[in-house]
Formats: sequence, structure tokens, C-alpha cells
Amino acid sequence: MLLLRGIRLSDCVTDCGIYRMEFWSMCDIMIADDEYLEREVIRRIIAGVNGARVVWEGRSGKAFVESCYALTPQIVFFGSSADNDSSLEDLWRIRKNDKSVVIILTAVDERCFQHKDFRALRVNESLLKPIRPSKIDELVRKYIPLVKQAKAEDAKAPKDNAHHSQKASSGTISKEVTAALLYINDHYKENISLKDVADEVYLSSFYLSRLFKREVGVNFSTYLLNTRLDYAKKQLETTAISVSSISSSLSFSDLSYFCRVFKNYTSLTPKEYRNKQLKVPLK
Repeated sequence: MLLLRGIRLSDCVTDCGIYRMEFWSMCDIMIADDEYLEREVIRRIIAGVNGARVVWEGRSGKAFVESCYALTPQIVFFGSSADNDSSLEDLWRIRKNDKSVVIILTAVDERCFQHKDFRALRVNESLLKPIRPSKIDELVRKYIPLVKQAKAEDAKAPKDNAHHSQKASSGTISKEVTAALLYINDHYKENISLKDVADEVYLSSFYLSRLFKREVGVNFSTYLLNTRLDYAKKQLETTAISVSSISSSLSFSDLSYFCRVFKNYTSLTPKEYRNKQLKVPLK
């Protein structure tokens, strides 16, 4: 039994139930803005609002995207400008399955963003810099009750949530993994690595590896290898191209290794597979 200053953990759960309820009902907020002073002002304002806390702050970019997935904030303050498309791309990356309230902080009028579809981004509010502290306070207080209501509704339906989570892990593919799969299917013949794909979808190799395995069911290396071997099977079935040429075309530097993994995949060597499946007679 774990102890906390001489108190059993089970006692803490019972005796501190109110504290735990307050902790889990907090509204988690992220602040992404390139200007440190802007972030600091917002953070200090939020610190004075009961029921709200800042769980992350920093510049937009890869760390912001990954933190959104990991922390699942209820409110996101997001600084951007019309001449910074890359920062808005970060927001696009998190919006597919994200339910956060998004408040854009911009130094230009919202009409300058007409080349982007704000409705698709589901931006809840747009604030023009310099932003009045009272406006930040007003918006946080406005959305906290809505956030708590949504959390309460989720807590009341654990079975539905469990079913949804199971469905998501077995059938729903995120935007990032979909992009990774498309990239692999377009470049599997090349000597690509997990880092290449991670850079393409704007995630770290570590995070993409975990996300990929959870959603696809196999790890990146296995999926890439199987994709290459499926192509090799088709080539062996329908062409007279030599085994060594097929191996080289798929970026295998070692023919013996290609033959070994092919046999592990099909229980036959490439030559045996061709003799059994070949649809175009060898000359």
C-alpha cells in the first residue's frame, strides 16, 4: 500500500474526494504564441480565474502539436498572423478530432484570413492584438461552465466512452497517421525511415511510432516491409523481372536479406513463389 506522509493512498481517495473532484474539473488551457510577453500576460490572467489552469505554453510548432495530443486541453489560445501560414498549419493538424475551444490571437483583422476556411478550423473566437486583459478574463469565464458540463457528461457515460475508445483504436485513423500511410505508399520503394515520415507529418519519431502502432496495429517497420513484400509478390506473379532487380528496386541492399524476409512472409523463397504463381511465362 502506498503511503503519502503516513496516510494510506486508499484513505486519501476517500477523505480527499472533494479535492480530487476539483482537480479533475479544472479547465486545462494551452497558450501558443511566438511573443513571450503575450503568453505571460495571458498566463497571469488565467491564474486569477478559479477553475482554470495553464498546462502548457510556448511557441507554435511541433511541440505545440504533440502537446495538444498528449494534454487534450479544453481551451487553446493560439497566436497567428496572415503572413504566417505555417502556424495556422499547426492548428489544422490538431483540429480533425479535437474538441478544444480555439481562440485566435492576431495582429491583423480576421478578414485577412479569407484564404483560409475559418469554419473548417472551427475557431470559436478571434481577438485583435493588443488584447485587453479584461477580454481574456471574460472569455475564460465564458467557456469554463461549458467545459465542465462536457466533462460531466463524459463522466456519466463510461461505457459509451469505453466503446468509443475501442472503436477509435480499432477503426478510426487520425489525420496524421493517414498522411503517414499515404506517404509510405507513395515512397515505399525509396530508402525511407521513420524520421522521414515523422518529419513529413510534423511529429516526433517517438510520438508517431506510438500513434502508428496504436492505430494501424503494426509498427512502422513492419508496415513498410509488408508493403514492399506485397509489391515484390505482384512483380514475381506478373513479370519476368529478376529477383535481384526487384530487391534493388525496393531499396534492399542485401539480396540474401530480401530472400530471407520474403520467405518469412510467404513461407516460400522468391523463386519458389514465382514458379507457383507466375502468370507471365519466363522466356
